[in-house]
Amino acid sequence: MKRFFALLLVFCISVCTALPAFAVGYDSSAHYTLQAQSAYIVNTDTNIIIYEKDSELPVQANSLTQLMTVALVLTNYGDKLDTTTVTQPQAISDYVYGTKEHADVRIGETLTLREALNAIMVSNANEVTMTVAYCLSGNDLTGWVSQMNSLSQRIGTTGSVWTDACGIDDGNTTTARDMYLILRYLMGFDAFVEIAGSYSCEMPANTRHSREYSLYSYNKMLSKSSGGKFYREGVRGGKVDLPGYSNDNHGNQSAVSWATRNGESYIFSIMGSPDLCDSYGYSTRRPALFETTQMLDWVYASFSIQAALDTDQPLGEVKVKYSLDTDRLMLYPADDMMTILPSGSDSTVTQKIFNLPEAVYAPVKQGDVVGSVTLLLAGEEIGTIELLAGQDVERSPILFTVAKLQQFFSSLYLKVVVVLTVAAVALYLGWFLVDERKTRKRRQIRRR
Repeated sequence: MKRFFALLLVFCISVCTALPAFAVGYDSSAHYTLQAQSAYIVNTDTNIIIYEKDSELPVQANSLTQLMTVALVLTNYGDKLDTTTVTQPQAISDYVYGTKEHADVRIGETLTLREALNAIMVSNANEVTMTVAYCLSGNDLTGWVSQMNSLSQRIGTTGSVWTDACGIDDGNTTTARDMYLILRYLMGFDAFVEIAGSYSCEMPANTRHSREYSLYSYNKMLSKSSGGKFYREGVRGGKVDLPGYSNDNHGNQSAVSWATRNGESYIFSIMGSPDLCDSYGYSTRRPALFETTQMLDWVYASFSIQAALDTDQPLGEVKVKYSLDTDRLMLYPADDMMTILPSGSDSTVTQKIFNLPEAVYAPVKQGDVVGSVTLLLAGEEIGTIELLAGQDVERSPILFTVAKLQQFFSSLYLKVVVVLTVAAVALYLGWFLVDERKTRKRRQIRRR
C-alpha cells in the first residue's frame, strides 16, 4: 500500500483494513463494507486518500480502457474537436461486431471528434472508439495502442497494460489507483468535464441516419429523473465499464467517477464490484454504481475539510532571554492547514510534534519564524507548519551586558587565557628566583 500519494504530490492517508485508518473516532458499525476487489477514494482538494483497498491489484479494464483513448485524443487534438472528423471503416465494424456497447454508428458515417467523444463517454461506443483510433493513427492500431501505453506511463500509472483502444481485448488491465490518475488527468480538460458530465447526447443525422437520435449514459448517478436510487447530487461525471447485469449474469463491474458537494471534491475508483452486491432492486443490476453511491454517502457524511490549526490561538511557547518584558514567547501557526477531518471533530484529534529551540534571544519581531510543528492523524503525517512569534520582544541592555559578561567569564577562551597567564607568571617567577639565587652567589664570591 502507498501512503500519502499525490499527483502533485501530496499528502495521503492509506488504510490497511476494510475501514480506513483515517476514520478517527468513526462509528464502524455505520460504515458500508465494500465488496469490490479494489478501491481508491481521494479528496482532490487536499490529495488525501480517504479510502484504499488493494488499489494496485490488476483487474480487467473492459470499457474503462476507452478513457485512455479519450486521453490521447484530448492530449493531441484538444483544440480541434470540432474541426477534425473520423469515418467508420468496414474493418472496424468487423472487429466490434456483436458487442452490446455501441452508438449505432454505421460503416461510412462521419463524426467530429467532439461527437465521437460524446458517444464514447455516454454509451461506451466500441465502434466509435476503434474508428477514432484507426483514423487518427493512420490505420496503425498497433501504433495507437503503443501511444496509449506511453501516455499512461507519463500520467503516472504503474499497473496498467493496454492492448486495444476500446477494451474488448481481455489483455487490457488496470488498477484502482491508475484509474484515479487517469481520470484526474482527464479532468484537466474542460471538454472532458463537459462531456463526461452529460447524461445524454444527440447524435447527428447523416448518410445512415435520417434524423438525430439520442444516447443515454450508463452512469445513472448523473440523472435525477432517470437515475432512481442511483442518483446522487453532486456527481459531476465518470464512466462505467459495463452497462449492468440482468438475469443470472454474475459478473463484476467497475466505475470511476468524481463528485463535488459543498465545495469538496472526491474521485471514486471502484473496481470489480460483484453483481449481487447491488440491493437496490432494479431489473438491471449495476454493482459498481451501487457501491460508489454507498461510499459517496459515507464519505460526505463522515468527513469534511476543516482547519487543523487556529492561527488566532497560541500553539506553544518558548523561553525568552535578554528581555525584561517577558520570559515566555507565545507561538502561533503560520497557516490553519485545511485538511480532511472526521465530521464533528476538531483539531484535537491530531497529534503534534514540535521542533523548537530551547530558547530565543531578544530582540524578537512579531511574525519571526521560531520553529515548526508537524501534524499527524492516526499516525500518518498531514504536514508541517512554521510557528511564528506572537509579539515583539525588546532586548534589555543591562541583561544583555550581564549575560555577555557571564558568557565571557565562563568561556573557554577566558579559561585558556587565565591558564596561559598563570603558567607564564609561574615560569617568570621560577626564572626570577633562579636568577636571583645565581646573582647572590656571584656577590658572595666577589666579597670573598
